[in-house]
Amino acid sequence: MDFVQVCYTNLMVDTNRKFSAGGVVYNAGKVLAIKWISKNWIEFPKGKIETDESKEDTCVREVMEETGYRTKIIQPLGDVTFEFEWADGKYYRKTVYHYLLELADDNEPTPNREENEDYENIWLTTQEASEQLSFDTDKKVLQRAMKFLKP
Repeated sequence: MDFVQVCYTNLMVDTNRKFSAGGVVYNAGKVLAIKWISKNWIEFPKGKIETDESKEDTCVREVMEETGYRTKIIQPLGDVTFEFEWADGKYYRKTVYHYLLELADDNEPTPNREENEDYENIWLTTQEASEQLSFDTDKKVLQRAMKFLKP
């Protein structure tokens, strides 16, 4: 695991690196988000990049696992990096690579969620998403995506 030295409140601490990929699925004038029930937040689907997996493959796989929708990439949307302290008491610096996606077919979704993943799919207009997304990083990604969306 890579470590980066980062200053938090004037203390040098080891920061674990994490890399994820995910995206903004656009269909019929709406974007797909996931709403965490226990955490009361809304975000775009994303997940960990596995060893020897491309960012693009991770994005499509994670959207499929988390939402059940099969998608295909339309456009890269760049990345965001942020730092946080997790419940385990460790500090993390995470980079998330985002993509604009569209549905690959009309099949009903069948999510493959883990036991601790208590969220549901929600479709939002871009206006609703800009108001309801819980994190500024997701709002920034939505703004990037809107440059490529047809009204």
